[in-house]
Amino acid sequence: MSWSEIQPLLFQGFWDTLYMVGWSTLIALVGGLPIGVLLVLTDKGGMLHNALVNKVVGAIVNVGRSLPFIILLIALIPFTRFVVGQSVGSTAAVVPLAIGAIPFFARLVETAIREVDRGLVEAVQAMGGGTPTVVFKALLPQALPSLVAGLTTTVIVLIGYSAMAGTVGGGGLGSVAVQYGYQRFETSVMIATVVALIVIVTVVQIIGDAVVRLLAAGREGAAAGREGSAAGRGAAADGGAGKRLARLGRGRGVALAAAVVLPLALIGYGIGQSGGDKQTLRIAASPTPHAEILEYVEKNLAEKEGIDLDIRKFNDYVVPNTATESGEVDANFFQHKPYLDDFNNKNDTHIVPVVNVELEPLGLYSKKVGSLRGLGSGDTVAVPNDSTNEGRALHLLAKHGLIELKPGAGQEATLGDIADKKGLTFKELEAAAVPRALDDVDAAVVNGNYAVDADLNPAKDALAAEKVEGNPYANFLAVKDGEQDDPRIRKLAKLLNSPQVEEFIEKKYKGAIEPAFGHVGS
Repeated sequence: MSWSEIQPLLFQGFWDTLYMVGWSTLIALVGGLPIGVLLVLTDKGGMLHNALVNKVVGAIVNVGRSLPFIILLIALIPFTRFVVGQSVGSTAAVVPLAIGAIPFFARLVETAIREVDRGLVEAVQAMGGGTPTVVFKALLPQALPSLVAGLTTTVIVLIGYSAMAGTVGGGGLGSVAVQYGYQRFETSVMIATVVALIVIVTVVQIIGDAVVRLLAAGREGAAAGREGSAAGRGAAADGGAGKRLARLGRGRGVALAAAVVLPLALIGYGIGQSGGDKQTLRIAASPTPHAEILEYVEKNLAEKEGIDLDIRKFNDYVVPNTATESGEVDANFFQHKPYLDDFNNKNDTHIVPVVNVELEPLGLYSKKVGSLRGLGSGDTVAVPNDSTNEGRALHLLAKHGLIELKPGAGQEATLGDIADKKGLTFKELEAAAVPRALDDVDAAVVNGNYAVDADLNPAKDALAAEKVEGNPYANFLAVKDGEQDDPRIRKLAKLLNSPQVEEFIEKKYKGAIEPAFGHVGS
């Protein structure tokens, strides 16, 4: 990809990352700070000692910290939809990011407050200060440098978490790196996003360290000059304490204002993201070739038909359908009929096909052998791990004599349906990861769209490939049942089956992807 193509991707990814991290940082600050203070106050020897509350809150925090973020991201999809009305997009990604960051920041707050000199707390109490006074005039001001350092660490962790946000269509630099750098084998994109992430993290760390040094210097300056008699030292301490608290109060205000204002400045970026005029179609699609075909339609054909496409890219095969079912997107384009039938049956969804668009022939590829005869006992073959594509892969292998399937093994065949493996070992992988495994296995059955990303062509490079004629695996435009007659959908269906799109597919993919227009069979 050229720099002119990479630049807009980086720009959009940068703002998506700032939007997600900014919002989640603000929520983590508001949620994690009181939880961390509560853990200290209710602990043994604390001003609000309560063993039960401390254990319950501590257990909740520990559970939150123990969950890997990718699992939390998926598990919270129903809750995310309840909170923000959608489970896809940058705004949706903020919910799991914030929930994952709150317990992390809470423990950092707890650690920072425990470092405060208990003598100062006792002095404030001796002067008649209650719990609020101790917290706001002693604990938080004294712990402020450590709190800012903890917040800086939290922001950096959130930047890392945001790289996974592409799973829910959140975008961000991490998503750009995966979709364009990793899956499309574009090394230049990967390098550019890595550099951008390094720059962002470095700037955040430098700013955080500078604020910490500023606050620490103010605290040390306020503590200087404690000399004289016991009475004199006491009086000086009282006066010094007042000046110190005032100075740290101002420093605290600056730090908290920065923590709040910067995220709030990004709020406007997300306003209206889920909106649009009545002619805008939100479409979930896999990056290749589906999103590429839609982008061609958007740039060259859609305006004449009076429609605008909001194309949302996903790396998995689940969220596009659940988002279509919930109405968060209007349509999707990524799947074939056997997969959709299986998905609807297992998930009680009501997605229906509208029109076939293209076919991605499944192929068996190898970097270690030059023909089917080279594969035999002791070799390892990678296959996609989703139900229909794994069955599709096994039928391809069986057709060419590499395995034997049990009688009656259907389109959803699994490894358990193999009657004779003929000595082969199988490795089940996510479809997107299969091309990357070619260096580690003897052969791999690769989906057509991922083969394109890996610069593989089933017509030229495959040891064996599916036939196009009579193939039931054409990919189609799909909507929730009842939306088939939406005028926007009808217009898009017409464009996707146009001669211009047919020519685009044939020229761009050169046989790796084939046009497959027309009605979707039952």
